[in-house]
Amino acid sequence: MPSAIAVPDIRPISELRTNLNGICEDARDTQEPIFMTKNRKPALVIIDCKAYERQRQHDRYVPKLREAEIEASYRPETVSQEQLNAHMANIFKTWGL
Repeated sequence: MPSAIAVPDIRPISELRTNLNGICEDARDTQEPIFMTKNRKPALVIIDCKAYERQRQHDRYVPKLREAEIEASYRPETVSQEQLNAHMANIFKTWGL
């Protein structure tokens, strides 16, 4: 069974004047953006601060993870901690450290 797709919360911008507290509560409770329209066209997005920070953090980490996946595809072999320690010890010995 396919997973359900959340329907976006779309409201007229005039609701900001009449129900600002309710909009703030809904944004905080759902942790989902609320899309505000003016003349039936997108105008604003209201999102709770915690949800916004989570999204920003996600946006920072996803490119880094993708880069790591690409790098891993070019280097399929793995190195154990013991192999790494031995290799580093050899480098330090060569450098006289």
